[in-house]
Amino acid sequence: MQFPWLKRDDLVAVPHDSGGWIVKDPLTLQYTHLDDIEYSVLDLMDGRISIGKMLERARQLCPERRLSLDDLGQFVRVLAGHELIRQSGGGDSVRLNPQATSTSILRLVSPLFRILRLQCRLLNPSRLLDAAMPLVSTFYKPAVVRTMMVVGLLSIMVVGLRFGELLRALPSMAEFLGPQNMVLMLLVFVIVKVLHEAGHAFTARHFGAECNECGIMLMVFTPVLYTNVSDAWLLPRRQRMLITAAGILVELSIASMFALLWSYAAPGTTRALLLNTVVLCSVNTIVFNGNPLLKFDGYFLLADWVGIPNLASRASAVTQETLLNLVTGRSSVSVEPARFHRFLLGYGLASAAYRVLLTLAILKLVQVMSHEWHVQFLGTFLSAVILTGFIIIPATTFLFRVFDHDDSGPLSWIRLTISTVVLLGIALFPLPHSVIAPAFVEPASGPVYATLPGRLDPVARYGDHVKSGSVLANLLNIDLEHSEQNLRGRLNEIRLQLDSLKKNPATANSDLIPALRESRTAAEKRLTEFLSESASLVIRTPTDGVFLPPPAVPKQNDPLPEHWHGTAVQDRNTGAWIQRGTLLGYVGTLADLTVSAGVSEDDVEFITKGQRVEFLLQAGSASSVSAVVESVERLAAKSLPAQWAVAGLASGQPTEEGLLPNAVTYFVRIRLDDCAGAPPPLYSVGRVRIHTRSASLLQRFLRYLRLTF
Repeated sequence: MQFPWLKRDDLVAVPHDSGGWIVKDPLTLQYTHLDDIEYSVLDLMDGRISIGKMLERARQLCPERRLSLDDLGQFVRVLAGHELIRQSGGGDSVRLNPQATSTSILRLVSPLFRILRLQCRLLNPSRLLDAAMPLVSTFYKPAVVRTMMVVGLLSIMVVGLRFGELLRALPSMAEFLGPQNMVLMLLVFVIVKVLHEAGHAFTARHFGAECNECGIMLMVFTPVLYTNVSDAWLLPRRQRMLITAAGILVELSIASMFALLWSYAAPGTTRALLLNTVVLCSVNTIVFNGNPLLKFDGYFLLADWVGIPNLASRASAVTQETLLNLVTGRSSVSVEPARFHRFLLGYGLASAAYRVLLTLAILKLVQVMSHEWHVQFLGTFLSAVILTGFIIIPATTFLFRVFDHDDSGPLSWIRLTISTVVLLGIALFPLPHSVIAPAFVEPASGPVYATLPGRLDPVARYGDHVKSGSVLANLLNIDLEHSEQNLRGRLNEIRLQLDSLKKNPATANSDLIPALRESRTAAEKRLTEFLSESASLVIRTPTDGVFLPPPAVPKQNDPLPEHWHGTAVQDRNTGAWIQRGTLLGYVGTLADLTVSAGVSEDDVEFITKGQRVEFLLQAGSASSVSAVVESVERLAAKSLPAQWAVAGLASGQPTEEGLLPNAVTYFVRIRLDDCAGAPPPLYSVGRVRIHTRSASLLQRFLRYLRLTF
């Protein structure tokens, strides 16, 4: 019986320099790579050959593959799916439609998660490209290329010489993820990506390839421009690689020019925008576009360089077959050449591992941004979509393949059982767990507060060795002095009245004398209590030690002396008004220090007294200081140190007391081990790593689900 399918006459086929053929559909502008055997089978489909004859010819062309009728049928389904063949008769269209023959639930669910990569075609840019080519062709001249290379080298020199300044100028994570900055950076991102795609399109036209499609793609809900330059498959390898690299080169050129502009710009919004654009065009390009494990420009460069078209799908197939063989013992004949097998397996494993890590990083970013912008519901929805689309569906598909075989002998089930036990062991094995949190150093000794308001008159100086009871500062309060004068005057008045009654014989036995005596006693008591309280205007040290400064207070714009700044007990703050409860300093030693860490509500449940801690300063030291958890506050912190915001370790709303945290935070008090030789600077900031109890991968995953959903 004749096979009722034949090759379309309008297809364009070109030999590929990596082997095989590139078949172009001129109607849909789709490109398909077929190896020599597959193209020979396609060429046999003339509508007159029988299925048996075609299978016999295919086996003669490739005897080592041992092709079966099912293999041939699957290949025909692929050709029909790509519309490279047309039917010469009726009856087989449903059977050969892969969508119609599959009832897998994954095929029904998978389209729900394509919202992570929506693509909308807008126009055919061919005329625009041809019209602009005379102007753009200037950039392809050797002189311009050499000039951009010089600019790139100069920018590398500038960044290298001013790398420290560049790091200090970088925004903190909280600032970078802030709503205002994110909107601005999103606009810059879209403009840069337009130029990126224009680089692909113009380079393709420069080498004679077509670009018939341009549109917008929503990748993880981020709008980017895309251009379809698949026609480059018909070009030689060197030109294809230049077209692929054009986008990366455009972004690196922008980064180079903006780095030079940043080095000359004055501090301000423009300079910050230039630096953010440099980071976006360099780090983003290298980490994402240049990463061969992601299906962006770096991937296609690697595929062309090693000469393996469809690298990702072929590596995935080899990896899955290897894992299936390892788990079930089921062997299959690999269609890949032996020289590529190890490379494809290594790439497939690396790509799968990176896919998992990238998914976790995206989930963490979504979680942080949803909390930062107070859209937790949207963050939960996005997390569910990403987790399902990138991890659950691929894992479920692999499990279906594991259990979907009929030739399961006892040995196969034994291997499957062993593999299951090993996976469960890995999932349940307790692994070290730690919590990283911002921290700052403060004295562990007793604080000295101003218990009454008044104008400051410093006596001692920070760093002085003081004895218990010695005066640190005096506070002058005119209102309290007036109150004391009033109390003394009232007491003297009562005494005079009482003496006058006693000295006069006519009133010596007056009934007013007992009442005046009671008033005198009450007035004396009030005066004694007042004098006891006002004695706090003289601030004395509670113990022996060194007078240590408190955290510095930022300078106010108001020039009035009442608005003191820095540390309170200083000559420049003489006469400044000190409020009740103002921290004037500590009395102790520099060796007696403690560390306060701010732990989030999600992590505080892991913290207990006695856990080991490593404290690493934000700057100035590469070594960590050993410490131990001393206590965990039971109440959430109402204010965080302002130093954390300055160092980019925390975010919140500034207040007079410090920083109002955006998220629920608990203070953990940490005792430093003996570090008398090199104690960390007072009020220095950094991060602590608290080594908590071990947790398995399964426990962490379940906890993540509990916290997220």
